[in-house]
Amino acid sequence: MVSRLRRLFDVRSGEGLRVLLSFLYMAVVVSALLLAKPIRNSLFLQQYGPYSLVYVYAAVPLALSLFVPVYSRVTARFGSRAVTVATLVFFSINVVLFWYAFRVYKEPESQAGTIAWLLPGVFYVWVNCFGVIAPVQAWSFANSLFDTRQARRLFGLIGAGASLGAIGAGLLARFLVGPVGGTVNMMLVLAALILLAAAIVTQIPQRGPAARRGRPPRHPFSDSMRQIAASPYLRLMASLVFLVAIATQWTGFQLSLVAERRYSGDADELTAFFGTVNFALGAISFLLQLLLAGPALRRFGVALTILVLPVSLGFGSLLIMLFGGVWTVLLTNGLDQGLRFSFDRATYELLYLPLPPALRAPIKNTIDIVVSRFADAAGAVLLGVATKGFFGLGGLGAGLRGTAAINLAIIAAWCAVAWRLRVEYVRTIRQTIRQNRVDTERMPPGALDRSATSALGAALGATDASEVRYALDLLEAQRIDEDLLPNLRHLLAHGEPDIRRRALLVLAAAKDRTIGASAVEMLRDPDLSVRTEALLYVTREMGVDPLSQLQELGDFEGSSIRAAMAAFLASPGPSQNLEAARTMLDVMVLSSGPAGVPDRVQAARVLAVAPDMFPDLLVRLIADEDPQVALQAISAGAPAARGDLIEPFMQALRRPELADEAARALAQYRNAIVPELERRLHDADTPVEIRRELPAVLVRIGTPLAQQVLIEGLLQVDVQLRYRIVASLNKLQDVHPDLRVDREVVELLIAAEIAGHYRSYQVLGPLRAQLREDDPILQTLHRSMEQELERIFRLMALLFRGSALHDAYVGLRSTNSALRANALEFLDNVLQPDLRKVLVPLLDGQVTVEERIAIADRLVGAPVESAEEAVATLLASGDAWLRSCAVYAVGALQLHGLAGEVRRYKSASDPALRKGVQAALERLAGESDPAQHRPVPAEVGMGVG
Repeated sequence: MVSRLRRLFDVRSGEGLRVLLSFLYMAVVVSALLLAKPIRNSLFLQQYGPYSLVYVYAAVPLALSLFVPVYSRVTARFGSRAVTVATLVFFSINVVLFWYAFRVYKEPESQAGTIAWLLPGVFYVWVNCFGVIAPVQAWSFANSLFDTRQARRLFGLIGAGASLGAIGAGLLARFLVGPVGGTVNMMLVLAALILLAAAIVTQIPQRGPAARRGRPPRHPFSDSMRQIAASPYLRLMASLVFLVAIATQWTGFQLSLVAERRYSGDADELTAFFGTVNFALGAISFLLQLLLAGPALRRFGVALTILVLPVSLGFGSLLIMLFGGVWTVLLTNGLDQGLRFSFDRATYELLYLPLPPALRAPIKNTIDIVVSRFADAAGAVLLGVATKGFFGLGGLGAGLRGTAAINLAIIAAWCAVAWRLRVEYVRTIRQTIRQNRVDTERMPPGALDRSATSALGAALGATDASEVRYALDLLEAQRIDEDLLPNLRHLLAHGEPDIRRRALLVLAAAKDRTIGASAVEMLRDPDLSVRTEALLYVTREMGVDPLSQLQELGDFEGSSIRAAMAAFLASPGPSQNLEAARTMLDVMVLSSGPAGVPDRVQAARVLAVAPDMFPDLLVRLIADEDPQVALQAISAGAPAARGDLIEPFMQALRRPELADEAARALAQYRNAIVPELERRLHDADTPVEIRRELPAVLVRIGTPLAQQVLIEGLLQVDVQLRYRIVASLNKLQDVHPDLRVDREVVELLIAAEIAGHYRSYQVLGPLRAQLREDDPILQTLHRSMEQELERIFRLMALLFRGSALHDAYVGLRSTNSALRANALEFLDNVLQPDLRKVLVPLLDGQVTVEERIAIADRLVGAPVESAEEAVATLLASGDAWLRSCAVYAVGALQLHGLAGEVRRYKSASDPALRKGVQAALERLAGESDPAQHRPVPAEVGMGVG
């Protein structure tokens, strides 16, 4: 039975006790409030009549203005739970004192008569204050227990407690007023209910560790008012509360007006009448809350439910204006109470959840207590002017229909504010997740911002040599900002020889010609490597004949002397001798093995001076097996952008350690190379390692022609290649916001990726039953599924402009549960209904794997019943990583029926896959110990973007 109720109301593991006690707390508080209202109304109407209500409406804000600042400071100091309990106990004692006063001061004689005459008005003001503070406390407490997504699921159910409380209050007022001895004695029942609410609060478990309390803010109320004034979202919320308070106040006045006319001021009859109304409306509200409000919030969210109450009250006010009568007033009040405690209140509380927790309570208290009650005062003044005026001064004389007409205009303004608030709600959630966004993408080369430049400048001047070396590491891969040149020049005199050498190298790469004198001085540096770097600088950058320096210099590395001589002989001028330079370079390029690396590196650096003179040597060095040599050669050939270097650069893309530099070199060809890149991107005979790097070249080119090639490549079969194309388009979109893609193609790809992700869950189910959760096969599958989600988000980002989708994705990956909930709520509000329906369950951490598999079985079909079917599905995947995973799974799970499929990959180009095939076949043949589980090697899956 309990499990059925959990499923019906979508209450999940760990939430049950908090939901139950919050439900009861809400029920008891609202029951107390709605019991207090008939007592208040009957005593007041009996004494003063309905048109005197304008005075007590105006008095309530004055009372609260004294209470709220004290309440805010006490709450900040002692915490909401302690203050809530203390406040409820205080209210309960107040009610007992009122009961005593009404019992004692009931005779209209002398001073006692004056007190007796004032008591109904004072009690009315007290009830209104209680009616503001107690529900605000209850909902604030609920806000502290649940995050945005939980609130959306559960606030409809918790709000049903308020409707149940209305039923209970109606029954108590209807049937106890006689047995307890009249309206006044009902106050003792009211005091007991308030005390029960305090007891429930003490039993509600907190969501997390109690917040540490410290020194309260000096001016919490004024701080909150400034924050409200500064935020468009909070201003709209305050405007909404202001208009709601006036509209519902006037609706309540209309009910008091017809009740007083019907029962002529009989207190007990009025109490019974209001009790009957509360019971009937509470029953309606409870059914609405239980059956409609929760599902509506879960399905439609704030966007729809925020408009339900104002539209309904507008309809009721229109009926009163047209027809008048008791039944139209009862209908309007029924809509007010029924929807306010069901749809509207739960929706309204959701509006606070995007706010930071530290700000939520003080801002909520300010808006709900202060703004709402000043709205009561404004409404009272407006009502007095519209009806009989104040202190004998006549008003406009509006009756039932006249007040309904004015209220209709107020409700229209309410609808307008609610409509704008729907948009601001989503924008505020987006701001929340953006503020917490952590950019996980690597900064591209040459993209140092001002803050990074400043930090590097400080590091270059650090006394710790390790910090200086770290800064030089970063600068060797970046374009040098001119602001850093003085810091680098200062390092030429550094105490560490490797720092002096590297500083000179970086300055040479930056083409700094102001350090010639320092470089000449460094020719006499005590360190051999520094002298070598200085000789290369003066030879290449200053055109100095190295032979003229040799007699004055000590020993040099042979490669340095040869490189300096070759650079000098190849440089234009009267001393140029290309034949001699060629001879020296041939010797250096042909030097083999690790011992020849310095010669080959220096040769590549010399060729950077004259790349057009010896193209064959440059091609040979680009293909060098040593990465240091190849990188230097690619860097040397990049500026020339010669046609004969295209193929060497293309082949360099196959080597991960060279790919980035090779892509940069190919991008130097700009549009001239785009047709060739397009041909190779779609050519199945081009090695896949090259094809996967081509998007990085195209995104560096970044022209409209390159963009179009990327867009047309979106339908690539290879998963990794498709991912890299999408990622490249994301980067281009950041630089070119006007970039347009084929929406139908992108939507098709999103649908395919989502279907594939659901299929992964179908595969995951049987494998989870066979393997441990930490099994490498399952871990590999989980990583693949994470990348599927990233591809989905990157594709969606092509359709949704700006960084909102990136913000949401980062928020979903956060370890902060509140941030994850806000990110999910944002997506739930911005996605199209069809997309939201299938995507949100994949992202909601409270949806179990089993539930996702059930959804997959409905959406994708073809349920995966066994581990063998699951592995067969992976083997048929277009993802090489998953195929490798599946091959290992065949051996690990002894799936002999798939041996034939595994043999198909014996000659695969991927070495990890071939190794996996061999291991799986050995396992199946019984040549390995079946008791041992062979782990998936680390290289499986390497290279996935």
